[in-house]
Amino acid sequence: MNRQRITRQEFLAAVGALATAGCVTQRRGTAVQKGYSRPNLVLFISDDHDLFYTSCYGNETLRTPTFDRLAREGLVFDRAFTATAMCAPSRSMLYTGLFPHRNGAHPNHSSVREGTRSLPHYLQPLGYDVVLAGKKHIKPPECFPFTYIAQDEVGAFLEGAGERPFCLVIASNEPHTPHATGGYTPDEIEVAPFLVDTPVSRQRIADYCTDIDLLDAEVADVLDLLQANGFDDNTLFIYTSDHGAPLPFAKWTCYEAGLHVPFIARWPKHIEPGTRTDAMISFVDVLPTFLELAGGPPEPNLDGIPFTGVLLGETDTHRDVVFGTHTSEGISNGSPYPIRAIRTATHKYIVNPMPEATFTNNITEGGERFGDFWQSWQQAAETDAFARERVHLYQHRPAEELYDLRTDLYELINLADAPESRALMDALRQQLIDWMTQQGDLLLARLTS
Repeated sequence: MNRQRITRQEFLAAVGALATAGCVTQRRGTAVQKGYSRPNLVLFISDDHDLFYTSCYGNETLRTPTFDRLAREGLVFDRAFTATAMCAPSRSMLYTGLFPHRNGAHPNHSSVREGTRSLPHYLQPLGYDVVLAGKKHIKPPECFPFTYIAQDEVGAFLEGAGERPFCLVIASNEPHTPHATGGYTPDEIEVAPFLVDTPVSRQRIADYCTDIDLLDAEVADVLDLLQANGFDDNTLFIYTSDHGAPLPFAKWTCYEAGLHVPFIARWPKHIEPGTRTDAMISFVDVLPTFLELAGGPPEPNLDGIPFTGVLLGETDTHRDVVFGTHTSEGISNGSPYPIRAIRTATHKYIVNPMPEATFTNNITEGGERFGDFWQSWQQAAETDAFARERVHLYQHRPAEELYDLRTDLYELINLADAPESRALMDALRQQLIDWMTQQGDLLLARLTS
């Protein structure tokens, strides 16, 4: 049978039979399969990589040949999202298949609830070795019983892998602060339209892009190791980032630059090379997809929905909406400031239930956070109208925001006060309230009062 043309049902029936029988056909160094074989699963997750600063998503300045290679050899998701633009909550939802309010890790640096299950709990009983290499930022340990190794031990792990299939998560620190320097000059980089263009902004972004070059090389090393050890053919490789860049209107917000993440999947002989999809997926969908591919039974208690059909090219649709959530609790210098959001294929609705408060997290710190970056914005605001508007809006949000992403991808024009927006906002608000109710979100009372 031509493996490029097998249906999702045929593939799942075959891997389910293998899982039930305890049969694994993948062997190290051979990439030989007997009929069908459950894939090895590799998830490479970076830290703070903004979709805007990725060559295969349209940035012509970046020199990232590995991401370009992944795009040529795999499937680029143009609508992949985390539900929260903070490290611990994003990783926790990715590994548990549950949104932050359901798993308990809603604030940054927080823990999931006792008894919460994660990738190892689901895949180890199916015969998978489940390994996390690199950054953790998840707790408590008993809820995430990975085999933990250092990122530089990935090669040794692959060389020693036996007959069992594996799920390998590689969690890089790039391009998180502190940044390297020298890869790009301030005048050659692009400044995203939602940012204030100052010399300090440009230097910070140039250094950030230098880190993305380092990240690209790390991904290349992993792809080379998979090939050298014979795992290239039957490995689903996914690249993504936990959220967007540590910049205003990105990380720590529910704007597109924070929640909209790069996501590329490569699986030779199963994923059509050089393809893109508009299917909208959320991080909670990754675990149930891995579980389905491993031959496991459906888990109805998860928030995620498998997107196996998207991977195999059978559909270009998945979710109608995705959700966003934020709290400034657990953030350095953060004062209480909740945010909730819902996004469709065309619009983003954001509610700020405490518009009377001032959003302050990280903007007064020096060093690796905003520091002189933010001060340069304040200085520009003294004479520049756009800078003045951006500085004010970052700290003082309206109660509601609505953006038409078809014409305003960078969320610069708030349509919430337009009379013609009222019906759409009412519908989106109700969908958001329904989701919050299902999630047990304690902010619901304030939102509906």
